Amino acid sequence: MKSYLPDEVSTDMFESFNTKDATVWIDPLDGTSDFVKGNLPACTVLIGLTLKQQSRFGVVHNPFSFEDQTKSLTYFGSAEHGSYVIPYDCEMSVEDTLKREPKYLEPFNHKQEPASDDKIRVAASLQHFSPTM
Repeated sequence: MKSYLPDEVSTDMFESFNTKDATVWIDPLDGTSDFVKGNLPACTVLIGLTLKQQSRFGVVHNPFSFEDQTKSLTYFGSAEHGSYVIPYDCEMSVEDTLKREPKYLEPFNHKQEPASDDKIRVAASLQHFSPTM
């Protein structure tokens, strides 16, 4: 699997580490004001791991989808292993939950100019919206 790390970052630092070099970032309710307003699909749970000041692993869990609030998606990834998404449905049995397979998300080639018919998505904060955004 291709590594997307900058050349100066060692891939073996993910194999073992001392916890004194680690920082765990947790935002258990990103989108608090949307949660209060009842806009549940705009709320996420964020978790990140930093080792020696380098981002190493991240998780974004969206517990309520826009289409169906009984379904959720969890995105996770690292520079060494790429990014993945795994679905969850409140109606799933334990067995079905354990059978799920993460789907690999193909990296976006930021150096390639998009084709004229490419659809572009822009993510922006509803709470911090400005004319520039």
